[in-house]
Amino acid sequence: MPDRQPLPPPSPVGYFTPVRTLLASALVLLACGVAGGCADRSSRPAGADAAPTIPGGPDPLVLRLSRDGGILTAVRYPALDTTIWRSASRVPPLTEVIAFGAEDGYLAAIDTGGSPVRIDLRLGTVTTSRADTVRSLVSADGGAIYGLTRSGEVTRYTPSGSDWRYRPIHPVDALFSQPDGSVILIGAEDNDVQVRRVRPPNQAVSDSVSIKASGEVETIRRTISATAGTVGDRVYFAADEHVIAIRTRDLGIALNVDMGDPVMAIAATPSGDRLFVALEDESVLRIVDRFEEGVTGRIRLPSPASALRMDPMGRMLLARGAGDSVYVVSLGGDAVIGVVRSEWRADLPLVMADGSIAITRGDDVVLAHPSSLADMRTIEGGAKQFWHTLRWNGLRPRAAGLDQPVQFRNSAPRDTSVSATGGAVTAPDTTGAARGDSTAPTAPAVASTFTVSFAALLDERQARALAGRIRVDGLVPRITTTDRDGTTVYRVVLGPFPTRAEAERVGKQAGQNYWIFEGAP
Repeated sequence: MPDRQPLPPPSPVGYFTPVRTLLASALVLLACGVAGGCADRSSRPAGADAAPTIPGGPDPLVLRLSRDGGILTAVRYPALDTTIWRSASRVPPLTEVIAFGAEDGYLAAIDTGGSPVRIDLRLGTVTTSRADTVRSLVSADGGAIYGLTRSGEVTRYTPSGSDWRYRPIHPVDALFSQPDGSVILIGAEDNDVQVRRVRPPNQAVSDSVSIKASGEVETIRRTISATAGTVGDRVYFAADEHVIAIRTRDLGIALNVDMGDPVMAIAATPSGDRLFVALEDESVLRIVDRFEEGVTGRIRLPSPASALRMDPMGRMLLARGAGDSVYVVSLGGDAVIGVVRSEWRADLPLVMADGSIAITRGDDVVLAHPSSLADMRTIEGGAKQFWHTLRWNGLRPRAAGLDQPVQFRNSAPRDTSVSATGGAVTAPDTTGAARGDSTAPTAPAVASTFTVSFAALLDERQARALAGRIRVDGLVPRITTTDRDGTTVYRVVLGPFPTRAEAERVGKQAGQNYWIFEGAP
């Protein structure tokens, strides 16, 4: 086992904010443990208590369901007391949401019995398959759900039912469903990690790679199962002390880093550029950069972390500490900004669309401010419900004009004429529209959006390196691609934003050259 690298000493701009040193944090946690409880904001760094804002984009939705099952409801955050949608059928009690497909509106989840559940957010219908008891479930779009059964089979559940089963020759510890319909299987055998791709309905392995691993097979299998995840065109997992990432397009090894100690948890930024790794009995998070292909930073925690949860917008990271402690890590400065107290569940604590943190307090849910960690709002009885957030415009009210027959307007009115059969033909009445009559049909207004563009590059690595240097309001740019005469152009963009003024503000705050164009990227 390689020697651990020495950690740099704490500094005012390093591991903690100026108002909290490591010793003080440790004393606070010790006092909380002895006293048997502390306030939810046991560590409260200095910062403005200004109301947090929601970045532009699709509607921020919050789905809630009784932990005993029932009718699933949706609200548009922050209006948590105004229901805008209800499921048409009862939903069984859920433990985890595994995928959402915005195109079809399918939400895939796992119920408390370990069965796959698919909820159609457009129709409100709910389907559950009880044919198998599964160890794990994955999905790329909420439609096709892949399950690893306790008997060792891999099965696929589609909206029409279970239509494909596959019995692998080698052990499988983790599944990765792909947008192209294939599924990647990963498992440990002897001292190797076997990665294979299967394309249903075929039964043959279409691609594979073998990776040498050290350590006990059972330990490797356990860490693969506990840490497996996917982001962008990469799948990542831990094999005992190694953090490994695989390119999904060709199963090439994109990353293989020896951490020196067994890995407990991994969380990836939304862009996939950085992995945050918690090690066994280590009070330090390691930051692994996909481009540097190694550890590029460290974040000191008050105690070891046993689980990690990433903000969907990449602004902060939640780390499960000792007892009911949850450490809040700002990814803008890669430092712990404070500690909140909450039960750690599959759904909570949760970072909301505006950056506030939903934590449990008894039977209630409390929203903590993203900077000061002060209590902002209490949702009574909220902890008795299962929570999930997503960004989607699919629950917006349908415009009344969409249900009206289409009417066409001529460029100029015509007089009544005689048809070929001698009958009278009357031109459409356009006088109402001409005089501004409110009853005349009008074209629906289309809201403009604006996108900030920082660069258009021919090299993907340069584009992602630039994107990694930009962070505004916790947001990082994404990479879009276009084809120009057979050459791929990589654009670094943020947005879209609802107004040009908002786009200008983001561009200026980024501190980079930028330009703004109207429309979505």
